[in-house]
Amino acid sequence: MILFDIMTVQENCQPKLPSPATMVKKLHGLAEELCKTPKIGCTACTDIEVAGNEVDTPCSFGATILRSPDCAECSYFSSDPSAFLIRGENYLKDRHKVKANRTLMELVGADWLRSDKREDDLASRPGGIVQKYEAKGGSEFFFIVNMQIPGNTRHNLVMYYMTKTPLESTPLLEKFVNGDDAYRNSRFKLIPYISKGSWIVKQSVGKKACLVGQALEATYIRGRNYLELDIDVGSSSVARGVSGLVLGYLSSLVIEMAFLIQAETEDELPEVLLGTCRYNYLDASKAFLVEE
Repeated sequence: MILFDIMTVQENCQPKLPSPATMVKKLHGLAEELCKTPKIGCTACTDIEVAGNEVDTPCSFGATILRSPDCAECSYFSSDPSAFLIRGENYLKDRHKVKANRTLMELVGADWLRSDKREDDLASRPGGIVQKYEAKGGSEFFFIVNMQIPGNTRHNLVMYYMTKTPLESTPLLEKFVNGDDAYRNSRFKLIPYISKGSWIVKQSVGKKACLVGQALEATYIRGRNYLELDIDVGSSSVARGVSGLVLGYLSSLVIEMAFLIQAETEDELPEVLLGTCRYNYLDASKAFLVEE
């Protein structure tokens, strides 16, 4: 869903499409048909393994959705890196992209949330996965992507990536983490992919990378052991209008994403994915309710 929003607002990230008004009209009709078919809901509060360890509090931030390698309904898991194309070692000379073969960080948690207000800085929430590691005083560092979906009921797609490798061993990642927002917005890329779902959504999203911060409002929050990126999908009028309709598609979609820092010089090539994620057949009504 978010993938479709972002790709809609960036012309250079997709093939030429019909006008937003025409697309919205088509999506609305398809969404109505999809919503007529009930889906089996998920259980938001489950016993989940994060980085090989059982989470003590099942409903803590970073563990509000089922982790499943088998595409269970309303679940998440890592995507295969090779499904995404990145800039190769000689990209500046041959403009050739290659299949990714690894990620810099490990996907150790995810959230599918709903709330009556905007939810920011989830990494700082007491009892969440980031704060649990912080309390242990370890060397782990987290990067969190928090996609904020507007509506009368707001939703959040949140992914938690972790590395135990010192940041300084990966200069581009260190520069991104410690850089200013302008630099981050000029480098942070999303590669979307709808592996299962409506043909029109697949065609609209494609698999081309786009710079998120150039299309949507992005807020970066730096903590001692984390950097969180909060992406306001409602900051684009087109994305805001389409997102309300695309919510109707969720129960029939498998949404895959990869994140990376764009390489622009020879010493930064080849690119390496920060991390990947796959959300399976989400149900908006089954998202974990965030309450004060």
